[in-house]
Amino acid sequence: MDAETQQLDEGNSWKGIAIVALLVTAAAGAGGALLGSTLVEQVHSKYLEDQKADSGALINPEYTQSSQIVALKPIVTNLLSSSENWIRIEASVVLLQQGIEKQDHSLVVKQVEQDLLLYARTLGPRQLEGTRGLLRLRDDLNERAKMRGGKLVKELVLESVVIQ
Repeated sequence: MDAETQQLDEGNSWKGIAIVALLVTAAAGAGGALLGSTLVEQVHSKYLEDQKADSGALINPEYTQSSQIVALKPIVTNLLSSSENWIRIEASVVLLQQGIEKQDHSLVVKQVEQDLLLYARTLGPRQLEGTRGLLRLRDDLNERAKMRGGKLVKELVLESVVIQ
């Protein structure tokens, strides 16, 4: 009987050791998760405070001082040499406010809209393929808006481009 009792005690001791190891592992994991989340929260809040202090809570102060964002009417036209393919461009123009009146704003906006429509009609479907095509389109539209608006246009911001 002593051999059987010894085997039962050995089996129970291994089960006990496994249970204790599992409990210690769970406690260590929970403690580590709690400590890690506390540290991450502290570092994140410190980073946000530093960013707010450095920038004054502005994302890009260049666009908030003496500039105005004006939405253009959506430009919808068919692509060159294809009556089946259409393009729709939604964009906004960042205009400088220094020394211009409301009437001048609307005139510049209308001129930019007309120029972008004329340019969109000269585009072919192959020119707009891939990311290079879209980057080229953005650069071309930005350059044309700056040429048409002169010193009043700071930048053209593309909101959406849909090619169908």
